[in-house]
Amino acid sequence: MATPLLRTALVRSAKRVAATSTTRGHARSFSQPYQRSSALQRPINNARPLFAWARKPTTAPEAAVSEQDPSELFFPLSESPYEDVRARSKRIQAMAPCPVCLSHRERKLAAFECPDCGFPSHCCEEHWAKDAEHAKYCDRLREANEDEHDLRSGRKITEFEFNTVQAWDEAVSFASWDMFWFTRGFKSIDSARSRRHATKALTYPITILSVLHEHSPHTLRNQRITNEGARSLAALRTNLHTTANVELTAIEKAERPPIRIFILGARSESNLPLDLWHQIGCLFPSSVFHIYLIGPQASIPTNATRLPEPSPSSSKTGYEPPILPLNSTVSNTRDQFKNYGAPSYSVAASPNVRIVGIQAHYHEVHALLGPFDPYSDVFFAFSPGFGFPSPSSPPLTQIASPTEWGPDLPMILDTKCALFVTGFSPTDVERDVRALDGVEGVSGEFDWVLTPGVNPFGSEKWDIAEFDPRVMVKTNWGIWGIKGKRRDIREGYEESAMEVEEDEEEERERYIGSPRY
Repeated sequence: MATPLLRTALVRSAKRVAATSTTRGHARSFSQPYQRSSALQRPINNARPLFAWARKPTTAPEAAVSEQDPSELFFPLSESPYEDVRARSKRIQAMAPCPVCLSHRERKLAAFECPDCGFPSHCCEEHWAKDAEHAKYCDRLREANEDEHDLRSGRKITEFEFNTVQAWDEAVSFASWDMFWFTRGFKSIDSARSRRHATKALTYPITILSVLHEHSPHTLRNQRITNEGARSLAALRTNLHTTANVELTAIEKAERPPIRIFILGARSESNLPLDLWHQIGCLFPSSVFHIYLIGPQASIPTNATRLPEPSPSSSKTGYEPPILPLNSTVSNTRDQFKNYGAPSYSVAASPNVRIVGIQAHYHEVHALLGPFDPYSDVFFAFSPGFGFPSPSSPPLTQIASPTEWGPDLPMILDTKCALFVTGFSPTDVERDVRALDGVEGVSGEFDWVLTPGVNPFGSEKWDIAEFDPRVMVKTNWGIWGIKGKRRDIREGYEESAMEVEEDEEEERERYIGSPRY
């Protein structure tokens, strides 16, 4: 219970605030809910004292651009004011089936757009009205619709203004997105839509940082890192974290071996703005990073040297998304075709981060990238689809296909460097992990570094599949890691192993020379 004196003070304070607070020139009563404004609520006093005649009059601060009303962001995709969104609607209508027709073992394309979410969902309005299951997806689809139009609305997207300075004595927390933004000095992100935009943009570089940094959320204590993984990461961190972690001179940086990060099967991550990759260099100013974006769908500059076009007789199996040109306005990109024998380029993202893009399968350039060192080299594969059926060899999974990941994984395991893999859903993570069993050169040839689980820095934005809008995923939802198996050699082991091999060879010769053979 408040004392009478305290109640009197509160009432007087309330009256004082109500008398002095104004919103758009009208008095606001204390009983009304407080509406936060980008401008200060305190009145601006333009009067100048007698002895401050030379001081410039105070001007009201510029109001920040607020988010648009959600009703102004919603459009049916085919009626969107943006051409690329209308083109996406056409692609969905050309691939997505009507779920009601599929239930009757018929296949008709989704030509009708749902008036609530704006996505092509059914073949006709009648089937849309019958389908009660569509309500499960409609809210997420509308959210994705508004997010895409918000990015193109022309507002000032302050959530993309990332801090590029970090003092060496300021600790960074990787406990969650909120703690990371706070300890990195990023601007406050107050809305769910802004969070979705920021996490989708930052998920690739921050996922890498969350694994390599000494303050990683994956530890032995929470049983995400194994004992072998702790040894592997300790080797990398000896080169990443110096005593004071201060910025070195250009000569000192040139003398240090670079930390090489190989991103395999690069797709959309190869088209990120260079400033996002600079976030890696911000936390390790004394290290030099070479980030290799390798994959047949990696983006490269339009003027890069390319391989001859395949002959028309070579038929493609399945749907292959178009390869977008490199989204970079930097003019100092260098053509690296002569170094890798494939369409490639290199560009400096910052003084200590260099990006190298190679449009080729990893096994085609593996020999050109060696030798490898577990103390300075690490591999990442973002949603590689190991467990999906191979388009070129349907009975096999992609990890076993000789035209896809089949030749790559044994080469990576032989380097003894860690490989970290992400998945877009729990099912995707489980599918990829199960695909490791029974693959020659992979099964039984690796040690666990990071056990499968949730990635704290996955995207919070739903990505909609164009072949079926009912399929929605979140980029980098989960993460796990492996490395080539380490075998300890004991004294006398080599001699005994050689004796066993000689005995087996003699027995094999006797068997071949026997009448039964």
